[in-house]
Amino acid sequence: MKVKRIYAVNFRNYKECCLEITSMVNIFYGQNAQGKTNLLEAMFYAAFGMSHRTAQEDDMQRLDTNQLAVGINFEDLHGVNDVKIKRQQLDGKNKKELFLNDVKVRPKEHYGTLNMVMFSPEDLQLIKGEPALRRRFFDMQISQTDKAYYDLLIKYNRILQQRNRLLKDIRDNNASIELLLTWDQEFVLTAARIAVKRLAALQKLKNIAKDIYAALTGELETLTVFYELKANNGKLLYPDEAICWEDFYRSKLFERRQVDILRGSTGIGPHRDDLLFKVNDRILKAFGSQGQQRSAALALKLAQLEYVRQEIDEFPVLLLDDVMSELDDQRRCQLLKFIDGKVQTFITVNDKALIPDLSGNAYFRIIEGRIAEG
Repeated sequence: MKVKRIYAVNFRNYKECCLEITSMVNIFYGQNAQGKTNLLEAMFYAAFGMSHRTAQEDDMQRLDTNQLAVGINFEDLHGVNDVKIKRQQLDGKNKKELFLNDVKVRPKEHYGTLNMVMFSPEDLQLIKGEPALRRRFFDMQISQTDKAYYDLLIKYNRILQQRNRLLKDIRDNNASIELLLTWDQEFVLTAARIAVKRLAALQKLKNIAKDIYAALTGELETLTVFYELKANNGKLLYPDEAICWEDFYRSKLFERRQVDILRGSTGIGPHRDDLLFKVNDRILKAFGSQGQQRSAALALKLAQLEYVRQEIDEFPVLLLDDVMSELDDQRRCQLLKFIDGKVQTFITVNDKALIPDLSGNAYFRIIEGRIAEG
């Protein structure tokens, strides 16, 4: 995939910009707080309909304006396409519209049309950070190439909210416990389908990540990835590949029913699961060095690129937000070697000298939301 044009109106500190893109490697450079990350955020938002930085969409709209718009014109194996998001205030309410080739579409039709992978300093916490960070990484990886999985996540979150609301109602208002049966059945069927898809995706991802990590470490270390089923009593369950997921979730919900009612929340399910990483059979989060953890995070992001390529037969676009200064020379060189000539990449840096010449780099200097080429 290749981005051909980026445009934004009233996005963060950009009043209006339209940027034509012709290069594989594009470097946005300048001092801090000038708008480099904002531009990558606009690209991410155009592709996914969400920000990688905030859940508050009002934060992205330029101050003292009542609308914003972002869009990307791009080329993939099937031709040239255009994705666009408009957000405006109408009758005191915010209205958000998504467009594909100027036709209004629903979020599930928009998501995954333009495939992107974002790598930011926060992603260096993939190994030792909170489980939610790893779930987001994994879910975004699968959803980009599997719209059915995206639909399952939406459905699952809706079921989970309804079940949790009912658990609280049973606890606080003596609602009938029999009402749980319908939501439990929906939960079981949806959670089981998510688990099957996650395990299938993980089988591919862990093999790719293992090879990349070995290359990063000179074949001296081995990275392995495990899927953890986590209950809110702290117990970890490692799933067998032949597990019957519907039976598993049905029995666990029954076992945990009174605990869930007491806590007013569902203590087991895909919303709590996690990924566990080991290097040479040692748990990386607990015993790995900072260098090992950063190599593993980099391997996972590069594996995400390769995973998407294998699924759709072309690389996604890569966004590197201020990570070059966070990586040492060896890891920086490995990253640049991987993308050179293969992956269209957008990089933010303070010092453009950090990026060697790769396949005809294009440089864009950003000052206070204004972009100048060169």
